[in-house]
Amino acid sequence: MGPDTMLYGNTLTRTSDQLGTEERQSIGYFIQGLRKGFPIALGYFPSSLAFGVIALAAGLSARQAMLMSVLVFSGAGQFMAVNLIAGGAAPMAIIMGNLVVNLRYFVMSASLSRRLSLSWLQALCVGFGVTDETFIMNYLARPQTAADRVTDIPTMSEKGILPTGFVLGVNTVAYAGWIAGTYAGALFADVLPVEFTAGMGIVLYAMFIALLIPAVTRSLAVGAVALASGGFCWLLCRYLSFGWAMILATTVVAGLGVGLWGEGVDEL
Repeated sequence: MGPDTMLYGNTLTRTSDQLGTEERQSIGYFIQGLRKGFPIALGYFPSSLAFGVIALAAGLSARQAMLMSVLVFSGAGQFMAVNLIAGGAAPMAIIMGNLVVNLRYFVMSASLSRRLSLSWLQALCVGFGVTDETFIMNYLARPQTAADRVTDIPTMSEKGILPTGFVLGVNTVAYAGWIAGTYAGALFADVLPVEFTAGMGIVLYAMFIALLIPAVTRSLAVGAVALASGGFCWLLCRYLSFGWAMILATTVVAGLGVGLWGEGVDEL
């Protein structure tokens, strides 16, 4: 065996060992992400359970409710959709309403992308899992290096990049919590008391209030925009269906709000 052959063999061995170490690191980060994201999953379960109940009350089948959670994974968007369906809104109005409600995820995804280095397939998976809670968890995360430390691979702090495995772990367990809650809601909707089912109708409003209050405490202009949107929507409902009135009111007033008080809005 010549020197060149031995050198080639040693290079292959080191490369194989490095790939094995990278794989173990990725698994370690994924497990860390699962642990960090588990509280999010616990929080999602009752909300998605309520969604399953409301979806069936709005006339959707259990399969349709599950399919919406599997494909959409947007709490506010899904609650809004079933309320619009119950109100007889046109399909295009429901789609446009979801687009308006979920526009914030474009900003969140763009912001999170600065901490990631992804392939196109990883970007699709991570982008699908971006919610208000998973975004905050991932953006502020400082995951530890994997338990297997016998490596010279740069850590996240050295590269300045958030491990993809960690982000996927957080998003995966949060997604699982949302699906599980929807399934439970759809499964037990028929056996729950009527009072409980009726009370689920306020969950949508509670969710939007929970999203609104923190921003209002930092800027009264946000509260002014919200009140103006509600008033304009009420006015438009006299001439348009609720779905289109909501979309037009939200878009027009939010646009005016950005024009008047747009400076620093990205910091809210």
